[in-house]
Amino acid sequence: MTQPHPPENTPLTSAFPSDYERIGGEPALRRIVEQFVGRFYDDLIIGFFFTKIDRNRLIQHELEHASQHLGGPHTYQGRPIGSAHRPHRINAGQFHRRLWIVEQTLRAHHVDEEIIQAWLEQERKLFNAITQNRQCVEPIDTQTKES
Repeated sequence: MTQPHPPENTPLTSAFPSDYERIGGEPALRRIVEQFVGRFYDDLIIGFFFTKIDRNRLIQHELEHASQHLGGPHTYQGRPIGSAHRPHRINAGQFHRRLWIVEQTLRAHHVDEEIIQAWLEQERKLFNAITQNRQCVEPIDTQTKES
């Protein structure tokens, strides 16, 4: 059952539930986050990034981040996104793989399409901060210099 989003400029005290509430609050959000974080660790493409990262800490940061953008009670308490990810040298393909895992997990939990798209859009806004616009491969210089 899809519930409509409130009209723009609706006061926060309105009867419209937040996306956080529509997902099912913290218990449902925690199940979703725990599942996609687990999939990150097990993934053949991006799993190596997580071998030295504390899983429970990552779950907490992901939960805070998701709660914040879904209108929940938690705010992200981790380091700035860019500085937290910069040492990993994450490229565009790896960024999109993570995004795909999040999307597939949301779909498996039957999250409303409108919430999925809003969540993914929020994640896409972090692309430059996380990747520094690093591509999967460096462009080949097609200009040859004569010797």
